[in-house]
Order: sequence, then C-alpha cells, then structure tokens
Amino acid sequence: MSQIKEIHLRRATVADAEAIAAIRIEGWRTTYRGMIPDSYLDNMNAPENVLHWRTILQAMATKEDTLCVYVAVSEDQIIGFVSAVKLPEAKLDMDGEINAIYIRPQWQRSGIGKRMMHKAARSLQAMGCQRCVIWVIDGNSQARNFYEELGGEILIEQDFSWDGLDLTEVAYGWRELNVLMASADALPFPPSMQ
Repeated sequence: MSQIKEIHLRRATVADAEAIAAIRIEGWRTTYRGMIPDSYLDNMNAPENVLHWRTILQAMATKEDTLCVYVAVSEDQIIGFVSAVKLPEAKLDMDGEINAIYIRPQWQRSGIGKRMMHKAARSLQAMGCQRCVIWVIDGNSQARNFYEELGGEILIEQDFSWDGLDLTEVAYGWRELNVLMASADALPFPPSMQ
C-alpha cells in the first residue's frame, strides 16, 4: 500500500467520470479474476464505462436529493469512489442503496472504505432514508467480510444474469443508517491511518 499522507472525500463532478470508470474496471479485473471469465474482464469497455458515469454525474446535479457520488482523493489523485441513491420504491424493505464502492487495490484495507461507507450513509440520511442495502457478487469474500464487519446482515442470496453471465449476488442491509455509521467509526484504522 502507498504511504497515505492525506485523504479527503469530495462530491464527484462530471470531470471525474474517466477516473471513476478506470477504478471500477480495475476493481472488477482485480477482484473477479477467476470468478468471471477472463475474456469478459479483459474486454470491459472503458469508453462505455466513462459514458455511463458521465451520465450519472450529469444527472446528479438535478437529483441531489436522491443521488450522490463521492470520490476519495490523495494528492490530487482519485483513489476510490462511492455512489448511493434513494430508492423510488423500497427493495427488501430498504429505502436507500449504496450501489457502488470501489477503491484502487493498493489503497484497500487502509480505512478509506469505512470513511466512504460513513459518508454514503450520512448522505442517504440527508435524503430522508432510514435503511440501506448493498449488493455484492457471492465470491467477493473481501467485500463480504467488510460489510459484515460494518454490521451488515444478509438479506437475500439470489441468482442473476449480468451481461450474459450467470452469477449469484448477496444483499447486505442495515436497518438503521446510524448503526452503519457507528460501525464504520468504531472499526480501528490500520496503523498507516493513525
């Protein structure tokens, strides 16, 4: 892991779309190698991902009461991001969703994820949400352990299809956003973050 000097979270802008897309692709290629066919991972389309995130970030300007995206920045470099949305209709009795959280591999296990989860939960609260869900592919044990450390409970495991791939996803939920924020605050930071 790189030596961390200072990390701050800020609201993402349209100009961040390329960095966000690159982090997402890097995350998939690093995390899901061996779970998802190499051909799928190797052919993830950067321009298509950039367009997807540019569209989301443009929409965020008019949907601040239902959507937020934050980036984690160290020395002017984006090293992670988190996205959360107020759901138009509850899913699994949850009214909010953290729909993406990615951190560059060399920065993982450094406390950034806890800060981003706390920020997403606080933003969902500001949108009027009380509970939230996050989805993860079943074989992603690192993310699953992280959500469990934060007090997430398994709501459902189900099969789903993604771009022609048959996968199993797991939903973790927090019935109170305050519990998620308190859990994020209570976990010790690694020595490099103290």
